[in-house]
Amino acid sequence: MKRRILVVGLLAGLVGCASQAIDQMNSGLGHAMGEHISSLEKALGAAAEVVREGNQTRYRWFKENHIQPCNVEVWADVEGLVRKTSWSGYQGACEEFASGLLSVFPGK
Repeated sequence: MKRRILVVGLLAGLVGCASQAIDQMNSGLGHAMGEHISSLEKALGAAAEVVREGNQTRYRWFKENHIQPCNVEVWADVEGLVRKTSWSGYQGACEEFASGLLSVFPGK
């Protein structure tokens, strides 16, 4: 019985950490909208890929993970202002990015 309670407690703690990373990713990328791309580069590091697409530039950050990688894509206009963001992946792979976003965009 004690073992079952311990396992449930550990799983609840892991779910809490995972949902915190998801919230930080969503919140941080939401706060980045309209900001200069340099703020995201400060939060996430150098982009793994930068591609010009029409009148916008797409920046991509990628973090490998054995379960599912974390992929962050951001589109900025010609002035470098963030106009669109998206991310996908396993929360555990995104924790480093989430922490960086939280440090640059702390609960604005």
